[in-house]
Amino acid sequence: MFALIPLAGIVLLAGSARATAQQSLPLVRVHAECVAQRDGLFLGDLAEIAATNSETRERLQTIPLGYAPEVGALRELSREKITLAIAAAGFAHGSVTLEVPSFVLIRREAQTIEPSLVRAAVERAALAGLQARGATARLVRLDLPLLIEVRTGAVEVRAALGGAKNLFAPFIVFVEFWIDGRIARRLSTTAQVEAFAPVLVAAHDLADKTRLRAGDFVIAVRKLERDFSSYVNEPAPLRGVSLTRSLSDGEAITTDAFAPNIVVKPGDPVRISGESGSLKILVAGEARAAGHVGDRIQVKNLQSGLLFQAVIVDEGIVSVRF
Repeated sequence: MFALIPLAGIVLLAGSARATAQQSLPLVRVHAECVAQRDGLFLGDLAEIAATNSETRERLQTIPLGYAPEVGALRELSREKITLAIAAAGFAHGSVTLEVPSFVLIRREAQTIEPSLVRAAVERAALAGLQARGATARLVRLDLPLLIEVRTGAVEVRAALGGAKNLFAPFIVFVEFWIDGRIARRLSTTAQVEAFAPVLVAAHDLADKTRLRAGDFVIAVRKLERDFSSYVNEPAPLRGVSLTRSLSDGEAITTDAFAPNIVVKPGDPVRISGESGSLKILVAGEARAAGHVGDRIQVKNLQSGLLFQAVIVDEGIVSVRF
């Protein structure tokens, strides 16, 4: 004899079986908002996943969902896209219990860059050349955003001047933020440098067309107003030159304030300085051509009568190497 089970009992047993089956399915509970920590986005980044089988749980966690947004941007991911991604990974309809909002908002985890890191990078780019040439230099302007955010990771800040010619007027500097060896963000900003350096200045008031002599200039520290290469910081460039404009006492001598003179003319007596290793001799000679300091001309050794080429080093002085 078979016992008769009431219909209500059969319904209860069926319902209990369905509930047990549903409880055994993997559960994917997706959050309404997610903070991504890497470039690629996976289901495990935005959902709690429960599954009795570890392999199934791993498969669900690693289902790709495309890209993560950059810092400061949002990505919206719909329920349909998440469902399609799960199906594309080989999970049949009804084999996974899904709790998914209509849309998921995703943003990128960020870190804030300290302004001191940017300033140090700009200082390296802008001040190193000046400091190497003996100038005392500092940044007096650096316009930065109130907040600089980049994705998380090891930070390196690089700066480039972008061909700026005059650092003592406002100029554009380009800044790059590298995260874990890859560029993450670029920005351009305005900077300005102030520098002081020892340069040659007029020792007294000097008139236009003055032929400069040793007593006409001295070394003094001055604030730089233009590119450092425009200033003169040693006497050698002032040999055999005349001013192209007047200079006041203490005014810096710049390269546009003088021009070379003819310091030797044909027939002028010259001293010939000859060098051969450590040996150095001086003999009397005669110029056979005109020239400026640095020019190569023909001269005659008055003692031997020989003609040869020599370089003009100053007024009435030429040099030759044997």
